[in-house]
Amino acid sequence: MRNFAVFFLVAFVLRAPWLGDPLFHADEQFYLLMGDRLWHGVIPYVDLWDRKPLGLFLIYGAARAFPGNGVLAYQLMAITSAAATAVVLTRCARHLAGPRGALFAGLAYLIYLMAFNCGMGQAPVFYDLPMIAAAWLVIGALADTTAPTIAGQRFGLMARGCMAMALIGIALQIKTSVVIEGIGFGLMLLWAGWRHGWGWPRLAGAATAWMGLALLPTALVFAAYAAEGEARAFLIANVVSILGRGQDLGEASFRLAKVAAALIPFYVALAMGWRIALPRSESEIVRRAVLMWLGLAIVGFLAPGTWYDHYVAPALMPLAILAAPALDGRCRPTGWLRRVLFVVGLGAGLGATTVQAHRFGDTTDLDEAAAAIRPHIDANHCLYVYEGDSALYSATNSCLPTRFAFPAHLSTRFEEHALGIDPTAEVERIMASRPGAVVIDAAPNPYGANMQTRAVVLQALAQHYQRIRTITLGTRSFALFAAR
Repeated sequence: MRNFAVFFLVAFVLRAPWLGDPLFHADEQFYLLMGDRLWHGVIPYVDLWDRKPLGLFLIYGAARAFPGNGVLAYQLMAITSAAATAVVLTRCARHLAGPRGALFAGLAYLIYLMAFNCGMGQAPVFYDLPMIAAAWLVIGALADTTAPTIAGQRFGLMARGCMAMALIGIALQIKTSVVIEGIGFGLMLLWAGWRHGWGWPRLAGAATAWMGLALLPTALVFAAYAAEGEARAFLIANVVSILGRGQDLGEASFRLAKVAAALIPFYVALAMGWRIALPRSESEIVRRAVLMWLGLAIVGFLAPGTWYDHYVAPALMPLAILAAPALDGRCRPTGWLRRVLFVVGLGAGLGATTVQAHRFGDTTDLDEAAAAIRPHIDANHCLYVYEGDSALYSATNSCLPTRFAFPAHLSTRFEEHALGIDPTAEVERIMASRPGAVVIDAAPNPYGANMQTRAVVLQALAQHYQRIRTITLGTRSFALFAAR
C-alpha cells in the first residue's frame, strides 16, 4: 500500500499541469466520445466505428459514469492504473533485485510512460495492468520450478495459469496486440508444467483450458454481435481493419528511430545489470523469462508497422524489470546510471507532454471553438469534423453525421482500405445530408490527406457553405464553414 501511495503521488504530480485538458490526445478524445455515446445507446462498430476492442470503450464509459468532468475522471483512472501497474512491477523485479532496485524500476516505468505519449489515458496505461498481473503469476510459476515437485505445487501452477490467462483475456479486450505476449506466457506456463513432471495429456488439458480462458471474453463479445446479426461489423473492426491500414514508411521509420533513441538508458542498464549477481537461485530462470517477454513485446510493437510511440509502452515493463539489478545500488559504479536514466526520462517525458499539450491546445481553445460552432448546428444539421478534433462533437453536444466520427478515418489515405466501406462514397453521403457546420484543416494539403474525399468536401463547401472564421486549437488552425 505504501508503494502504491508513492507511485500514485509521483504520477499525479508529474501529470498535474495537464489534468482536465480535453484536447490532450486525439485518441483519448475519441475514446471519451465513444464512452459517452455508449450511455445513449450507441453500439460500437455498428453506430460508431473504431478498431479498438470493446473493453477500452467500456473503461471510458465508466469514466463518463462519474459525476462532473469525464476528462478528469478518465485521467485519474489512468493514473490509478499506472500506479497499480508499477506496484506489481516492483514485485516482479524483486526476483532480480533488492527493494531499492525494484522501487526504482517502478518509478522508471511511470516516468517513461510520459516520454512515449502515455502521460494520460492511452490504451496501454489500462491494459498494462492486467498484463503485469499475468506476468507476476507466470514469473511466480517459473520461480517454483526449482522447488521439489509436490501435489500442492502442481495445483498451484494450474490455478496460477488459469488466473494469468484470464487476465490476458481481459487485456485482449483492451488491445488485441497483447495476443503475442499472451502466447508467450502460455508457452512459459507449459514449460513450467513440464518441469513439474506433467505428462502430455495433462499438458494438453492445461493448454486447452488456458487458451479457452484467454479467448473467452473476446468470444463472448463476438457471440453477442453475431446474435444481433453484426458479426461482419465486429470482424471488420477487430481483424480486417488492423491488417488493411496503410502507412508512410518514411514517417514510420522516423518514429521508430525516436523510440529506439529514447530507450538508450535502458539498453545500458540491461547490459550492466546482466553482469550483476542475482539474489536467489531461481532468479536466472526468471531473468531469461522476462527477456523472452521483452522480445515478445518488441514483436508486438513492430508488427503493425506504424511504430507509434505509445505502442512501445508494454515493452517498458520487462525493460524496467531487467534494469532493476543495475538500479539497485549494490554495485557502486551503477549510481550514475540511475541519475542518467531518470534525468533522461524526466526530460523526455515532461518535454514530450509539454509539446503535445501545446500543439493540441486546452480547455479555453475548445470552449471558444465550440461557442463559434453551436449557432450553426441543431438536431437535424450536425457538425461534421472532417479534419480536426473529435472533442468538438462532445463540446457542442452535436449529433454525429457518420459512424466514422474519428476524423482521420475518412480524411487520410492510410485508412482508405481499412474501413470496410468506400470512404469517398461515405463522404459524399455526409455532405449530401447538409451538415450545419464543417471543420476542415486550413492547410491546402495536410499531411497524409485523402485527396479524393477532400475534393468532395471542398466542392460541397464551395457550393453550399460560407467560411465563418478560423478556429485555433493549440498551434493548429482549422476553417469553420456554415451552411448558407
